[in-house]
Amino acid sequence: MKRIKIDGVKPGDILFTARPEKVSKTIRTGTGGIVSHAMICVQHGCFIDSTPSGVQARNLQRELFEDDEKAFHFRLINPPEREVTGQIVDFARAEIGARYSIREAMRSVIAVHRPRSRRQFCSRLVARVYKLAGIDLVPDADYCSPEDLRRSPLLEELPIEFEPVFPEELAWRSSIPDPIQAMHDAQNAVLDAARSVEPAVENFDDLSELLVRQPDADQVIADALRSSGYLDIWKIEVERHPWRYVYGLMDGLAASPESITEYCIGTVKEAYSGGFRFAITLVQLQALQEQYPRESFRLEINLYETLVRNDQNRREVAYNWLERHHPELLKQHMEEIEPHTQYWWSVVDRVEPRLGALSRQAVSSMGGNEVCSSCGDEPAYPYRVVNGAEILPGVPSLRLCDDCLGIRRGMGNVLMPFLSEPPKT
Repeated sequence: MKRIKIDGVKPGDILFTARPEKVSKTIRTGTGGIVSHAMICVQHGCFIDSTPSGVQARNLQRELFEDDEKAFHFRLINPPEREVTGQIVDFARAEIGARYSIREAMRSVIAVHRPRSRRQFCSRLVARVYKLAGIDLVPDADYCSPEDLRRSPLLEELPIEFEPVFPEELAWRSSIPDPIQAMHDAQNAVLDAARSVEPAVENFDDLSELLVRQPDADQVIADALRSSGYLDIWKIEVERHPWRYVYGLMDGLAASPESITEYCIGTVKEAYSGGFRFAITLVQLQALQEQYPRESFRLEINLYETLVRNDQNRREVAYNWLERHHPELLKQHMEEIEPHTQYWWSVVDRVEPRLGALSRQAVSSMGGNEVCSSCGDEPAYPYRVVNGAEILPGVPSLRLCDDCLGIRRGMGNVLMPFLSEPPKT
């Protein structure tokens, strides 16, 4: 057995497969192509695809191939701005839970195009999330085959790397719970409960709209959130790998220093972007709860507050280990998001809109980006937000003058200078 090496795959990349099963062969025959399935990378080692089980996020390291199977790796020839890639990823995540349409998938193969439903199939999912971000990979995003996508003139093929998976690992994985499958099962249980009230519900955005429109659905959905295990899936990861979340435990691991270093580098490379979705969802739920109080929203808010804290702890534990053991690697790989860039605003506008407006006003009035995010004064320096879970969920960084730095630190903000910045003189 083998799997795709995750280090060469970036968010927004598209992976194609050509499985030996009968359905896959039928798709390839019908399209005259060499691929039968498409999936999109949304994070380091994580991809989203649409299968008969629905749209789900999965771990690329668990996606196994026979030794003679093929897969293909594609990327946009002209990479978009980072905020556009963020939109593509967000649109893909928003479809998690949507049901699969076998009928429409077959229409894409035999070139019969009719008005689309809101259900998904693999190539439609990939084509549409790109289209929603303003990129037309194919002429018809609603009805396209994996082969149509593979032939898109906007994409280029990259070499794909595999690594072997040995029997010992397969035996170990089969002996432990799969948190990805557990989450998929729980998500489906919650969405099925929502569909018992409103059959048209496809994803969690639809579920939130249902709770707003029909308060009587609240008890049904709240009960499903509790009984499905949806609120507790996070415990599998934390209980299995406590060393990722608690300072000091990493030093006592039996694992090799090389494997720990590799894990920490992978974590700090997506130090903030890897967890933006938790903070964005939390802020959205808090806004809904303020206007439409529901037990379901309250339960989800408690969950996402925990996920935001866990994401912060995971980042800071990895940061701390690299800082002590490999400071040069930390400086090389740490994700630092420059304040007052379009990517920074694309996040801040959603999690802390008042800060977004204030910083824009400061930049506009002073005529430059290198001003204080709060007051517009210069000189101002970039700082990463360490404890955002407590004070500014989702805000990765601020540019601050010395006065505003002192004020914010006095308010409990833990702010660290960028590693990439020269020391202040």
